[in-house]
Amino acid sequence: MSILSKEEIIARMDEGPLKDRLVITPLLNRSQIGGVSVDLRLGFSFILLNRGNILAIDPMESNAQSMLEKYQQRITLSRGGVFHLHPGEFVLGASLEYIALPLNLTAHVTSRSSWGRVGLVIATAISVAPGFRGVITLELANVGVAPLALRPGVRVAQIIFTWTKPTHSYAGRYTCPTAPEFGKIHLDPDLKFWSGPSGHAG
Repeated sequence: MSILSKEEIIARMDEGPLKDRLVITPLLNRSQIGGVSVDLRLGFSFILLNRGNILAIDPMESNAQSMLEKYQQRITLSRGGVFHLHPGEFVLGASLEYIALPLNLTAHVTSRSSWGRVGLVIATAISVAPGFRGVITLELANVGVAPLALRPGVRVAQIIFTWTKPTHSYAGRYTCPTAPEFGKIHLDPDLKFWSGPSGHAG
């Protein structure tokens, strides 16, 4: 199962039945397509947590989802706006691009090295399942020593595509997101077992 080259990426975007094509939109400039990856731009929306109001994020608590929704803060910037990510801070952003993967492609998202060298990292290597459609939530962390000015439209990440055996349908939790989404760890099927006989951890 090999990584798609630049030529294969372009071919999957331009050729074949529409349902089998790779969609990346808006692709503002084809220079975003590199040798084996496509640069992703930062979108306009962010999710922050008001961390001073949370004792702990515990997915085993029955009200975990409502607690997260209560304490998360959504911010939407305008074109030309700026979000300052300070050292040690973490925020959820999203790609400007809407991605649609055919059922025989998977992908993963990583930081761009140019941003990584000043301290901005994608906190985890984000895997994208075959058949996914939507913008990609970016888990952004500043591990550097200076605040970083993040602006919509800036290329902050890259996505790499890999051939895989075709699947019948998309089986992920995040369906057609159009903005960053907070995690759904409280939906993990084995949490109830591991919470213990009382239903609570500890």
